[in-house]
Amino acid sequence: MDPYLYYLIELSAANPAVVAEDIYTVNGELLLARSAPLDEKTCLALQGKTLALPLANSIELKTVITSGDLLQHLLGTIRSTEYFQALAEQKHPLSSLEPVCAKLSDLPLLQQYLTVMAAQMNDLYQRTLCVSLWALYIAQEMRLPAAESGEIFWAAIAHDIGMLHIDPQILHKSEKLTAEDWLHIQSHVEIARSILMDVPGLSAEIVAAVSEHHERCDGTGYPLAKVESELSIAGQILAVADSIVGIYFNRFKAQGRRWREVIPILEMNRAAYLYRSCDIVTTMILRSELPLPNVVHGSGVPEFAERMLQQNLQLQNWFTQLRDCLTSVGYTHGDRKLHALQNVIFHIATTFKGSMLFKEDLRESLESMAGKEGNSITQAVADASLRQEEMKFHLQRLSRMVQMYISSGDAKDPKILRKIEEGFTNISGRIK
Repeated sequence: MDPYLYYLIELSAANPAVVAEDIYTVNGELLLARSAPLDEKTCLALQGKTLALPLANSIELKTVITSGDLLQHLLGTIRSTEYFQALAEQKHPLSSLEPVCAKLSDLPLLQQYLTVMAAQMNDLYQRTLCVSLWALYIAQEMRLPAAESGEIFWAAIAHDIGMLHIDPQILHKSEKLTAEDWLHIQSHVEIARSILMDVPGLSAEIVAAVSEHHERCDGTGYPLAKVESELSIAGQILAVADSIVGIYFNRFKAQGRRWREVIPILEMNRAAYLYRSCDIVTTMILRSELPLPNVVHGSGVPEFAERMLQQNLQLQNWFTQLRDCLTSVGYTHGDRKLHALQNVIFHIATTFKGSMLFKEDLRESLESMAGKEGNSITQAVADASLRQEEMKFHLQRLSRMVQMYISSGDAKDPKILRKIEEGFTNISGRIK
């Protein structure tokens, strides 16, 4: 069963759906007639069938999120988030949101998807609101025309609707995801693009931005591994906004940490994003003048420093194993996908070479702190700790990419594939 149909059935008790247009198979078989309720019983007729039109295009919900609702949800996000409050007070008045939200009343299909997302995947909906605010504010800081800023906002609102068609068992899987699982999750981009292409009132620029929100300027993104010259400004802004929110929600929010801590991680990823957007984000965060997060102090200093030392050594070993695995096969193989993986390891090497993570002075400082109690961990060392976590993220990401390459069957040379498999043996256990 399409997960979206499953979500509609779950929602039907509180918010009934009805068939707005007759639902046919691609062969012309009538499955459900107009005005029929969409519930668990009637949905049995749809299982295993290939529909002539996507299901969402043929149904209506009794109640949908309106333009006014969306505005209130965004205002609620701002009021409950110290950082967004500071931005609104300084340079981005709340009144600027009303004009962009008004467009939702002209987009009934998007109203439906947002309604289902808010009810069934509320965490994703909350993230979407944050991404939309970030994208709009970055566009405004870049002084883009109001119409263009509005399109970037709507690309952000729509960018993750494809996730409503991804198997929830994979999304909520507690064990390690397989390469096939990752490919399934990544398909949400193409799903969203396919849905949005047929939505009246959405421009080609909005659809393109959604298609590009996981692409990266250095060619390490997906689904097409585009590079900066192939990407739209809207897509690049959406990409950095989505990444900022992902970093904050996935790594910092549960720990009560602040948006300020996104800066050192963003700085380490400058090659992946439109450079101007990185500068703007950093300026926006620092302009908010929010207090710095508390750092470790007193008796916790030695343990913190020792943990950083051990992680630093582990990361160096992991990086060395991945580098050797990918570069030992040479560069004349003519395999585009393998070249992409090799480019990623070069990107990681360049990024972290300049980050001081492997520098002797950092190691000496940590060893000194590990040997005695100090007053506190400096902000510089705290930022270095965040950079180490970012390196771990990149190495995990590249390890998954290598795993997916091995299992894809796309390798051009069986001998090279076997060599990579052998080199990857000791690395695979690190992927989480």
